[in-house]
Amino acid sequence: MKVRNVMTTHPSVVARSNTIAEAACVMRDRRIRMLPVIDDLCLRNLVGVITDNDIVTRCVVSGHGQGCRIGTHMTSEDLASVFADADVSDVVAVMRKRSLSRLPVVDAAGRVVGVITLSDLASRVERGDPHVIEQVEQSISAAHLLAVR
Repeated sequence: MKVRNVMTTHPSVVARSNTIAEAACVMRDRRIRMLPVIDDLCLRNLVGVITDNDIVTRCVVSGHGQGCRIGTHMTSEDLASVFADADVSDVVAVMRKRSLSRLPVVDAAGRVVGVITLSDLASRVERGDPHVIEQVEQSISAAHLLAVR
């Protein structure tokens, strides 16, 4: 099964110039925990990600205001993403190796075309592949343990 068959298409995105408050509102309203950060709305090239954890640990706890720009607090180095044509088992391997529970999905030009999460995998992956299901379950357990720490 390919990522394009499992991913969430047309994801919400933010630009580096948006504020932390704007990102937090989008996350709250859409009930999501990560936003791809793009260079501009037309090109949609992936330049980073901002997570709820980034907002708390890099902004709020450090005493920064909600007017801070996303570019100041986003993750942009060693960024993990996946291609829409990748196999689901490859995504699970990346998530496990990097201890991630969500990834931006990009096309060949680096434009954001979707997001894939462990929840997407758990709810949409073909039930006929027990190996992938087992890997997803192990990844969910590992992600939960990391979140508890």
